[in-house]
Amino acid sequence: MTGPDIATADIDTLLQALTARTLSARDLVDATLARIAALDTAGPALRAITHIGATDAYRDAAASDARRARGVRPRLLEGIPVLVKDNIEVAGWPTRAGSRALDGLVAATDAAIVTRLRAAGAIVVGKTAMHELACGITGASSLTGFARNPHALDRSPGGSSSGAGVAVAAGYVALAIGTDTAGSVQIPAAFNGLYGLRATRGALPLDGIVPLSPTQDMPGPITRHAADLERAFAALTARTLTPGMAGAPLAIGRLVSAFESDGVGVTDACDQALSRLAAAGASWRNIALDGLHAQLERANVIAYEFDAALRRFLAARPTSPCDSLAAIRASGCVHPQLAPVLAKRDGHLGTDSPGYRQALATQGALRCRIDAVLNDHGLDLLAYPTVRQPPVERGGLQPGSNGLIAPVAGLPGLNLPAGRDADGLPVGLHLLARADDEATLLRAARQWSTHGHGWQPPAAIAAALAPTRTGPNGEGPAG
Repeated sequence: MTGPDIATADIDTLLQALTARTLSARDLVDATLARIAALDTAGPALRAITHIGATDAYRDAAASDARRARGVRPRLLEGIPVLVKDNIEVAGWPTRAGSRALDGLVAATDAAIVTRLRAAGAIVVGKTAMHELACGITGASSLTGFARNPHALDRSPGGSSSGAGVAVAAGYVALAIGTDTAGSVQIPAAFNGLYGLRATRGALPLDGIVPLSPTQDMPGPITRHAADLERAFAALTARTLTPGMAGAPLAIGRLVSAFESDGVGVTDACDQALSRLAAAGASWRNIALDGLHAQLERANVIAYEFDAALRRFLAARPTSPCDSLAAIRASGCVHPQLAPVLAKRDGHLGTDSPGYRQALATQGALRCRIDAVLNDHGLDLLAYPTVRQPPVERGGLQPGSNGLIAPVAGLPGLNLPAGRDADGLPVGLHLLARADDEATLLRAARQWSTHGHGWQPPAAIAAALAPTRTGPNGEGPAG
């Protein structure tokens, strides 16, 4: 295969190579599957993939190549391999949501978000590992175990969209689709040095996605490059792509209360990122939002909605081996790290309780507080660490998440790859915008990429793929 390196190239570069016929869509699928084979179970064993649909991918690649040969105008993602999270339905493929208890559940149709990907010309190659049932942020799964962070193999890659973040960082694909209910796109993006976008509540369809909380659930793209995020969001929303959006200098509020309990170097990396945005023309000031974390906990509706929403989803799918959260727990297949949280959510008071109505009211109150802060101070965005602590050792429990803010408020959020902490681990800066103002987030990402350092492949992956050096006679390692 000639042309750009799929492990580092942006989607525009890949599309140019496809148009120039230096690459074919089949070449891209070949390269994706070869890289997965070299890194996912072999080599560093990243454990990012739960299913490969090679037959379907090659069929779709052939159709894409044929369209180009006929001179059909290429679509936004024409011929680009994409991976989707294991809780997103793809027709004919298993939908296990990271759980062995759901082994045997096969999708009859594509999720609405997959339909949009295909309509944009994307080639769906496979499905990515995740924290079981999306009930956490470390990637614990009875199906795959714990995925590995390609920047530091002994560290967590974040979750629940663990495999999506790992797959993009390790160069399997330029774009993966995760889902976000309490930071599950943002956290893997932060810990893998990537861009991750969560849209405004209601902006993207949830049909065909295993639910955690229908109020807070949202699919979202994870990419290495800011321009790819723009292209992916346009495809997912079926909108026209408007790259390089211009506008007045950004005014950003540094949300002080979301910097508390700082990990080593996290605040420094985020403040340096804000300084770099300022050098690109933005301005920022400190903003207080007292009692934020307590309000977030009161507003979180996952526990109220999960049991009933999951039951409805499974009841509509005859191939499911389990029909409820209780049945999943009784299967004995649940990862041990999930046992306590699933026990709390099984038989929870649910959406008929006064507590649920109070939580929804608290969500509305928080959104009003955020809108007031943005309006009163003339701000476009709020900024804070995506996670206040660095990624824990693989298998540990992760503290310090700010991932609830955007889902609970129903507002759009973006993870910027802000740099590294004192130990060289990736840090994410989260930007929060007004409802339906994803354009400002994408403009910030574009400005960041223009003044940033570009994508740097994880050292652990480069080392795993480096050819073995041998002595002059090939007997062993050279001295």
